[in-house]
Amino acid sequence: MGRKKYEDRDLPYSYLIDNIKLLLIFLVVFNHLIAMALIRQSAVYKHVWYAITIFHMPAFVFVSGYLSKHPQNQMKNFRNLMMPYILGYTMSWFVYNWNGQHMDYELLRPSGTVMWYLLALFFYRLTIEALSKIRFVVLLSIVLAVWAGLRPEFSTYLSASRIVVFFPFFVSGYLWRSEYTRIIREFKGKWILIPVTGVLLYSVPNYMLKHNLPVDLFRQNHSYQMSGVTMWEGISLRILMYVVSFIVIFLLFAILPDRKHFLTFLGRNTMPIYFFHYPILIVANGLLLTQISYVDTIWGNLAVSAVLVLVLGSPPVDWLYTKLMWLIGLIIFKKEKSRTGNLRDDEYDEEE
Repeated sequence: MGRKKYEDRDLPYSYLIDNIKLLLIFLVVFNHLIAMALIRQSAVYKHVWYAITIFHMPAFVFVSGYLSKHPQNQMKNFRNLMMPYILGYTMSWFVYNWNGQHMDYELLRPSGTVMWYLLALFFYRLTIEALSKIRFVVLLSIVLAVWAGLRPEFSTYLSASRIVVFFPFFVSGYLWRSEYTRIIREFKGKWILIPVTGVLLYSVPNYMLKHNLPVDLFRQNHSYQMSGVTMWEGISLRILMYVVSFIVIFLLFAILPDRKHFLTFLGRNTMPIYFFHYPILIVANGLLLTQISYVDTIWGNLAVSAVLVLVLGSPPVDWLYTKLMWLIGLIIFKKEKSRTGNLRDDEYDEEE
């Protein structure tokens, strides 16, 4: 049987969510690839890099919040998030050093890898059921995130800065209802979001590049001072990030297709893509494969990113990743006694 559409229930896996995740995981891979190409200092690469960095992880965190509405099983979260976090960090550390690029093994400081997202997602799911009950939690979390940029203690340690700054997107997704999706998709003026988004994604990177402002301001790793900007510049740009990101998120929910196409299944297999792509890119960059003339262009990077998404999201790789995590979990954790009459923990992650 096919999946129910989003209007049938609040918790839902719809083809719309699959298609949003597919686009976002492609942008994740593409953004990491062009970041490695920035050694050539191309203005086009930089503009695209800045534009994608503004919104792609906020949108991913929003979707993760939307898919975290079911009661949280913390043991399952540890298996599905912290195990891949430790293994993924270790794998990135190994390939960095194998390539001759020294990297200290700092498991509690996952900068230099993409594993911060899994650590953040673990903390979000650990606390969301309590924090979502706070009145005006989205607004308050944005105020906290803007204030956090003034404090040096919010840094890469335990991804504290990113966890705080991206939390408004997670709680917004958690509180997002299926009826909001229906309203925004049926709104006749939704198409105005396209030119608005285009103007913002063109003008904001232009402004930042013109004034030599670092992309770190959108990666949210450090305080404003550590990013080399004044307090008011940092506050303004952080608020601007929220405005741009939420507009893009609304655009994705409004216009992306809510139907199955031949690549939609990849939206279900984003975890192995996220887990494997960065170590592969580190090795490819160390072997100078990213500097091959046919690859070292925007179109070449798009093609390579598409191939990586197709291969790493394929059923065999997804099966390999799932079985690897299952085997490690079998070794580490005691086997739980089966209980009848309970809902499956993965009811929102599987086909009906």
